[in-house]
Parts: sequence; structure tokens; C-alpha cells
Amino acid sequence: TSSRLSAHAPAIPPPVLPHLVLLDRDGVVNEDVGSPGVLDSKQLQLTPGAGMAIGRVRRRGVKVALVTNQSCVGKGLISGADLEDIHNELQQMLCAEDGDAAFDNVYVCTSVKEDKDPRMKPSPGMILEAMNDFGAKKEECVFVGDNLTDMMAAKGGGVVLRILTET
Repeated sequence: TSSRLSAHAPAIPPPVLPHLVLLDRDGVVNEDVGSPGVLDSKQLQLTPGAGMAIGRVRRRGVKVALVTNQSCVGKGLISGADLEDIHNELQQMLCAEDGDAAFDNVYVCTSVKEDKDPRMKPSPGMILEAMNDFGAKKEECVFVGDNLTDMMAAKGGGVVLRILTET
């Protein structure tokens, strides 16, 4: 009789993978060093398991993008080239941990708050840009951030699944 019951049990649906995972940088991918942020690649330290997690997600066919405010450029603390060097080093560190841990794209806002740039979190500009670039619907996205600004930006972009990490 138990076989009759199991024959009528509802099937468990397979897990639904997101189309796009959006990650904040400081405090999510790398350790947060505090204000004014990472100004030199020597300050970079991956959060534990970041490369392995990104690689695992990408092997499942999910796109991964970095979404980060870096007003240190707008404030003149580092140049755009310095920031590019930092991101290149970050990418190398991630790939050293897992060869598939590459970002599919990096979205950076280098403005300062006074600029009122619609791309700067907590505004959703970079998130909307990423969703458009990847053809992802809001319900197909996951945003992982470590502060209220991240959550506000994700909510403003319509991202339903928002994960707040503790740093």
C-alpha cells in the first residue's frame, strides 16, 4: 500500500536557478577594510569561499556580475586605472581559488554622493543596467550585499531575492 501512496505523491519541483547573481564587492566578495575602501590591491583579501561559490554558480550556467560603488575615484583618492588594477587583482585571486570564478561583467559607479548619479547605490541604476545587459527579469535575479544601501538598490531595481550578509 505504501507504493500506492508514493505513486500519488506530488513531484518535488527541481530547484530554480537564477539567471543572474549580482554581488556587491566590499564585504561580500572581499573583506571590507572600512572607509575609504580598498585603495591598493595589497589590501584585498577574499571573503572565505568567495571564489568557490562564484565558480560553482557559474558552472551551473548562472551569470555573475559585480555591482559596486567606488567613490574613492570620484574623490580623487585613486585613479580609474588604479581601480582597474584592483579589480584585475581581485579577479586573479578569485580564479586562483576556482578557475571558473570570473565575473561576467563589472558595474562600477565612481561618482560621489553630491553628483546624485542614478547609477550610485542606493539608486538602482547599475542593477537595472545589469539586468538589461543580461536580459534578466527581476524575478530571475539574486542580489547579495552587506548593507542597507545595497538592499535599497536591489529593491529599487525590483530584485525579489535580496540577501544581506554580515560583515
